[in-house]
Formats: sequence, C-alpha cells, structure tokens
Amino acid sequence: MIRLLLVDDQPLVRAGLVRIFEGEPGLEVAGECADGDEVPAALARVRADVVLMDVRMRRTDGAEATRRLREVPGAPPVLVLTMFDDPQVVAAALGAGAAGFVLKEAPCEEIIQATRAVAAGRGWLDPAVAPQVLAVYRSRLGRTPPPAALDGLSPREREVLALIGEGATNPEIAVRLRIAEGTVKTHVGSVFAKLGLRDRAAAVIFALRHGPP
Repeated sequence: MIRLLLVDDQPLVRAGLVRIFEGEPGLEVAGECADGDEVPAALARVRADVVLMDVRMRRTDGAEATRRLREVPGAPPVLVLTMFDDPQVVAAALGAGAAGFVLKEAPCEEIIQATRAVAAGRGWLDPAVAPQVLAVYRSRLGRTPPPAALDGLSPREREVLALIGEGATNPEIAVRLRIAEGTVKTHVGSVFAKLGLRDRAAAVIFALRHGPP
C-alpha cells in the first residue's frame, strides 16, 4: 500500500485529491496538511511514502518545505502540484529536491500515474509545463565543467541525457532518435547508473548543469 500525505492550503483541492485516490488500488491518503510548515509534525504522526506538495502556500511554500524535508534522512519523496503559470516556483521546488511535478489540472489518471512513479523511486516531469520550468531553471544554473563520469557515456547515452534535460518523455525520445521505446528505457537506466542519478528529476538537473549551451 502506497500511503500519501497531501499538502495544500486549499481544502477543496485536498478534498478533490482524496476523491481521486479513494478506491484506487494500492493507494491510501494517510494524512493532510494545510501548509508546508505542518509537514514535519504530520510525518511524525503517520507514515507516508509520497508527499504531494502544493507550491504556493501562505506560511511556508512548497520549495522551502521540500528543502527542509529532503534534509531529513529517510524522508519520503515529494511530488509537486502546480498551476501552469508557476514555472519559477516549480523550478525552485525541483532544485530543492522534489522528485517531480504534475499539473493540478492534469487528468486523474495522470496524477495517479505520477504518484506511483515517484513512489517507485522514479521522477515525473509533466510535459505540459516542463519547457517553461526548464527554461527558468536553465537560466539560473549557468554551466559548470562536465564531470569525468560523462566520459563513460556512449554518444547515444549523451543524446538521451540531453533530451531528458529538455523535458522529453521516453516516447518522445524514441521518436526524436528513431529508436524503440524499450531501447530508450535501457539507455536511461544506463545513464542513471553511470552518473549515479536517483531519478529523472536528478537527471534533468544534471543535464542543465553540464549540458551543451
């Protein structure tokens, strides 16, 4: 059972998420918070496998709450919930250590899929907002010299990493490179292993820091 902690300052949004997850096999809402500063106390009371975090809240926003949470050993991963016009705030949350982000307006099936992906240790980048967020994040990061680990990537793996940095999904990478989606998954797994990356969100950050201008 995947246990969820919902963090949003709007009761109607939390209620909507509860309706999305109730009755969904293998998913359970374990608790709710009305602001980011309530998360530590909530996690002391209940066990959660994923924290679904709003980005704009009254006292402690999603980026700061995520940063604090990632400093706690063994803390659950964070899936950021965002509105389409929040690219700078979401970029900050991604930099703070969020495992992914999804639009609040996304179909229920997509929100569920994103939640399961993050619970499984993978990242999630909503294709509809990724280009705007990555553009902001890219402008903030600048470039740093590529680490020696990049030398261990094959030319194809470098291409895959660059497309991940653009926010492309596996099916989109398959189309761009004209290879099978299964081959893309193999390359993605190899890139993660060679570079010591935990998930797709970490790969995006890596690509933005060390990719070509």
